[in-house]
Amino acid sequence: MKKLFLVVVVVFGCVSFSQAQEARFGATAGYLNARGSVKADGISISASESGFYLGAVADFNVAENFNVQPELLFASIDGSNGLMLPILGKFAISEKFNFQAGPQLVFSFEDTPEDFSSVEFDIAGGVGYDIDEDFFIEARYTFQINNSYTGDEDVKVRGNYLTVGVGYKFL
Repeated sequence: MKKLFLVVVVVFGCVSFSQAQEARFGATAGYLNARGSVKADGISISASESGFYLGAVADFNVAENFNVQPELLFASIDGSNGLMLPILGKFAISEKFNFQAGPQLVFSFEDTPEDFSSVEFDIAGGVGYDIDEDFFIEARYTFQINNSYTGDEDVKVRGNYLTVGVGYKFL
């Protein structure tokens, strides 16, 4: 229920923000690679899996060379599903190229074992290229900040994501 409430708050916030700024809305989809790592007792183990993401994107023009781009993305990797909520600042370095940076929340739809969190707090960074006024491509990498393990042991469980995708702004 808390997850649904947060999603509703973000969506209403984006709609309210769009009333004051020039805004474009669209869809995006692409390749997703997740790398998970576990560190305990001086031993580190990691693995990666690939999947896809798809969802909605909004692009709010805030200043001449700065936009805010929140997204609501469904992510699927090897049968495990989740929701990604990046809110990125886009810094235009030319008419077509931009750098992106900002926070991202990830919510797992899977059953979460005891002593683990189903919510990740990430920092994302990437680049984007506007093919034309409507089509764009992006690539970004995210680093998880919080530890997914919430128990008493000295264990660190984190995930990182690489996304490469395309999008279309239709409004």
